[in-house]
Amino acid sequence: MLDTGQLQLSGDALLWFRQGLAAAATEAYVLAVAHYDRVIDVRPDFYEVWYERGLALEKCGSYVDAIASFDRALSLRPKSDASVQIWFCRGNALQYGLGSYTEAIESYDRVLQSKPDHEETWQNRGNALLYGLSHPTEAIASYDRVLHINPASYLAWRNRGNALVALQRYQEAIASYDRALTIKPDDDVSWQARQLASDRSGLSQRPPTTNPAWYGIGFNEPPTVIDGDVHSRDSFLPEPDLDNSDARPQGRPFLVIEDDRGQRDLILELDQYQLGRDPKSDICLHSQFASRHHAIITKIFQGDGSYTYQITDGDLDGKASTNGLLINGQKYRTWALKPEDVIVFGPRVRATYRLSASDETGTA
Repeated sequence: MLDTGQLQLSGDALLWFRQGLAAAATEAYVLAVAHYDRVIDVRPDFYEVWYERGLALEKCGSYVDAIASFDRALSLRPKSDASVQIWFCRGNALQYGLGSYTEAIESYDRVLQSKPDHEETWQNRGNALLYGLSHPTEAIASYDRVLHINPASYLAWRNRGNALVALQRYQEAIASYDRALTIKPDDDVSWQARQLASDRSGLSQRPPTTNPAWYGIGFNEPPTVIDGDVHSRDSFLPEPDLDNSDARPQGRPFLVIEDDRGQRDLILELDQYQLGRDPKSDICLHSQFASRHHAIITKIFQGDGSYTYQITDGDLDGKASTNGLLINGQKYRTWALKPEDVIVFGPRVRATYRLSASDETGTA
């Protein structure tokens, strides 16, 4: 809730507003929106309710409506500190909800005009530049502003390292990852990214692990550590046989997807699916660790009329994802999917390929 001082509400409007806040606090966001709408019926000039309504709509995944609520709040000329918070939330909805990175940066810049030392805004602005628009040099400038404000931000050091990797400045990237790990030694993502930068720079003193350090994090199959390296129980798998008849579906194929939104099933019927963090993807992976265009699943028809599904890392133009694909613990570029294959895209985001003999499987 915005720190607005004494609320300029009374009677039923005040009651409904408080009920909306209480509903949002228990994650009953649809109910919260209903309460806020009742306040708006009698006090449409109350910018705080438009802001809170926007937050609740964002939690419901209604990003366009959330942004419209934030815009209405801003049109009512809120106080300076409140305006900063509304512009910040508007930018987040644009970036993380709609993937509208240029517009998100415009919102973040409005925050920075009023509050140039707003750490989170510089961080998220850098993320939009790096992961959304692929502008690593500009992203580094934003992360450097974060570090000027807070030198102990391990996320800024890590993201700065990622931007340097994108520029192929690997030794500088390693130095950034080292700073992140000094602050947070158990940051597995920084360890994996550092290893990748080391491998690419030719500085690695041992063969790179086939399993990044984030494999299994957040799931029930943690990796085992052997001689300082990370391995799963299925570390060494044969090269994929794309004509393997075992991969041909004997039932209805579907994916069990696990990400920041929980677990859901998705039946595979189309000839091709794009998977990634981009909200426009056929299969959206709700995780900051998934690339915008992480992988493609393609139906491959056989001569006898049967088919397999094949997954390939990267986008339609052949650009590889950041983390790649770990399939049953082994990193592959392309793989013919077989029942119970586990595909890991990054920390706490994965999919399991399964077959159903019935039509009872739900859709995402």
